[in-house]
Amino acid sequence: MKLFYAEPASKWEETLPIGNGSLGAMIWGSIKRECLGLNEESLWSGYRHDKNNHNAFPYLEQCRRLVEREEYVQAEELIRSHMLGEYNESYLPLGNLYMDFDHEGETSDYNRVLNLDQSVSNVSYKVNGASYSREYFASYPAKALFIKLDCDKKAINTLISFESQVPFKAEYEKDGIKISGKCPEHVDPSYIDYSKNPVIQGEKGMEFHAGLHLLSCDGEVSGEKEGLRITGASTVILALYAVKEPAFDHLAAYETLKEQHISDYKSIYDKAELYLGEQLEIPTNERLKRLRDGEKDNALYSLYFQYGRYLLISSSREGSLPANLQGIWSWQLRAPWSCNWTTNINAQMNYWLAQSCNLQECLEPYFEFVKRICEEGKKTAKVHYQCRGFVHHHNADYWCNTNPVGMAHGEKEGEPESVTWSMWPMGGAWLTNELFKHYEYNPDRKFLEETVYPILKEAALFLVDWLYLYNDQYVTCPSTSPENKYKVPGSEDSTVAVAMSTAMDLEIIREVFGNFEKTCEILGIDDEVLPEIAERLSKLTPFKIGSKGQLLEWHKEFEEPEPGHRHVSHLYGLFPSELFEGDEELTEACKTSLLLRLANGGGYTGWSCAWIINLFAALEDSGHAYEYLKTLLTRSSYDNLWCAHPPFQIDGNFGGTAGIANMLVQERGGKVKILPALPAEFENGYVRGLRIKNGKTVDIKWSNGKLEDYKIY
Repeated sequence: MKLFYAEPASKWEETLPIGNGSLGAMIWGSIKRECLGLNEESLWSGYRHDKNNHNAFPYLEQCRRLVEREEYVQAEELIRSHMLGEYNESYLPLGNLYMDFDHEGETSDYNRVLNLDQSVSNVSYKVNGASYSREYFASYPAKALFIKLDCDKKAINTLISFESQVPFKAEYEKDGIKISGKCPEHVDPSYIDYSKNPVIQGEKGMEFHAGLHLLSCDGEVSGEKEGLRITGASTVILALYAVKEPAFDHLAAYETLKEQHISDYKSIYDKAELYLGEQLEIPTNERLKRLRDGEKDNALYSLYFQYGRYLLISSSREGSLPANLQGIWSWQLRAPWSCNWTTNINAQMNYWLAQSCNLQECLEPYFEFVKRICEEGKKTAKVHYQCRGFVHHHNADYWCNTNPVGMAHGEKEGEPESVTWSMWPMGGAWLTNELFKHYEYNPDRKFLEETVYPILKEAALFLVDWLYLYNDQYVTCPSTSPENKYKVPGSEDSTVAVAMSTAMDLEIIREVFGNFEKTCEILGIDDEVLPEIAERLSKLTPFKIGSKGQLLEWHKEFEEPEPGHRHVSHLYGLFPSELFEGDEELTEACKTSLLLRLANGGGYTGWSCAWIINLFAALEDSGHAYEYLKTLLTRSSYDNLWCAHPPFQIDGNFGGTAGIANMLVQERGGKVKILPALPAEFENGYVRGLRIKNGKTVDIKWSNGKLEDYKIY
């Protein structure tokens, strides 16, 4: 299975990505000037320091009283002025590796390929009768990226050089390139457009090193001022590393290193397969165009499915950081949304496919990330809210800052509108629910006891303290529904985000409390927090259903300025949670809410479209699930099948892959559902290796839209 193209990339969103979990490259495949956009996951601006707002807590009670009196504008202004912290730092590109060739004359037989079955990329072409090829792969065992240049004549003449957007030094020697550099100590988010100094180099930023080793060359080699020059070669083999030292024998044969890489990769990738028809031998961009034009290509969906699995394997392996907004592939110094971890949907969506699509090996970075967030979040919970446990809001960076981010560097108060996204203390709680889900799929008592239990307890402690009694019900306040707003009653043009007990708050709280109770029951622990949880649940404010039968997003039926908003946060209880499974009234209210949102233009971003696929799959609505799967490919995908928000965000790839799996099998509310949302368009096919709970695996085959056979083992 492969992505392939008959021409080089013309923009970054057409490049082919490779990665070993931490080191990544985006391959252009240009004929005369090849470019590899390089990333290393741990290159970030900033340095470790406390970004919590130590003056925030005294304003909490005042804010609550304002909301209780329905003085929403004043409450929001109070938060913006006094309760927020600084924005996070930015993920940075390592740089670009260039290979300039002296090709002159006509080029023919061009081909650019990403082989998903092997995690190897190739470029081939002919110039003046000579056949050239380039091969690339990023090896997890070797902790390095390998490049092989071949020609059937001794006609490889190239100058290899390195450039970066951060200060660097490159030393070009006969055996390769030595690179060192220093990251800025601060980079403003891309949406801060008024700063006179958005990038502060300073002295506190992290230093890094990288290198390119020349492993083999049968031509002449010289280190020059402009780069590493190779002339008259037929074979050149190079290995690139960054930050982490390479872990391979430099004398090992190239084919041996390649076989080790492929074997390691296939040990994960080969565990699942989806067949929806034979793959067409047509360039991927042409297939996508035909799909947009209304032609049928079921096999393109299976390619998309396996591409999603490939991307997670390539961006999230044990010992690495979790996949961020762009996985590990980013080319801008000030990337969109700082290319960080956005924890009000995006970071979690990145891992929706990990359980069902048999990618458990990719989850360790997520678990380690949540552990770090938990430790930092204990400080924020105490400083900002005087609560026990840990809190995290909507955004995190390499330094794991957990404060509500909305304040530009050096400023004393939050940005206009910043409360809309920043004042949301439920990010950490959502992150912990994914840990319990992993236990459900992989019932490892040690993992439950040593990882899930302590982190869930800290999340539960915060929520117990965060809730307070108002009119004899436990409520959350201030409360927001991620990035959405409502119209202030009695005002023509005022909109705010701050409310009381949004639906998503209540859903996450019920799930955390329920998961903690189950954990204690399984482990036989009579935890001292359990009575407090039971008391909070007994008086927790209920969900509300509106005049149209919809689940209310806020505590009242407010008018919405954007009824087609991209977030569908209030439907969390339907998916990714199973909270509403078996509750017909709330499930129907979710369906009504979803249809209302879509009728007003919702689902217009790539990741939002992916969430909608999963929601319809949970509703067992195959028609709508397929409609939005097709939309995800035809409207919200670039030619290299990356998800287009726009711009590129990888969450939609992962969410879309999870959606395909959920169309084919689900285990919800204790029931295994085979082909719950099989699209009518997928007449024939099979899938093997999908996962359900309790460590079980499922293979399914269907013909003419009907189940033919399945096996659970």
